[in-house]
Amino acid sequence: MEGRIVIKSIRSLNSLAKELQRIYLEAYREDYLYAYRDPARVKRYLKWLIKHADGGFFVAFDGKRPVGFIVVQPDCRFQGEQIPEIHELVVDPAYQGRGIGKLLMETALNHLKEKGFTKVALWVGEKNEDARRFYERLGFKVTSRQGAWLRMEKDLYPSSAKISSRVSKTEKASTTSESSISSSGV
Repeated sequence: MEGRIVIKSIRSLNSLAKELQRIYLEAYREDYLYAYRDPARVKRYLKWLIKHADGGFFVAFDGKRPVGFIVVQPDCRFQGEQIPEIHELVVDPAYQGRGIGKLLMETALNHLKEKGFTKVALWVGEKNEDARRFYERLGFKVTSRQGAWLRMEKDLYPSSAKISSRVSKTEKASTTSESSISSSGV
């Protein structure tokens, strides 16, 4: 990496839209099954993501240059249960293999813990084996399938550290903040 990677939460695409669009298109250059190919469609998709992220759109910067992003939508529902979903994790190909994806994921998971969530999910293409293995290394497990997509879920707390549902939101927030700090590893 040229410099120190810094992760920032964004609430507006503003001047980042073109760079995030470029990163997306570069990262998915060879992916004809699961990604949008049309630049105008990618731009609309990024606008949709920022609208639904509710503070969960994080961008990795190398200096002033964006090099990756992750987007979490907290209000997703699946089979009647509210479980936040990670909609996108993208790293500029020139920066892949340097731990940026893991750093973005840790940031998103800590964000969800701070909001009191105990589980997160994502969808990955069944033939996207590299991504699936990456998510599995981070503790995600396949829980269902819909067409060519696999749903993967992760408990945000190990079974020995599960928070009782009777604990207040304030206690949850302080507990998650403390555990996030001690387990960050960054």
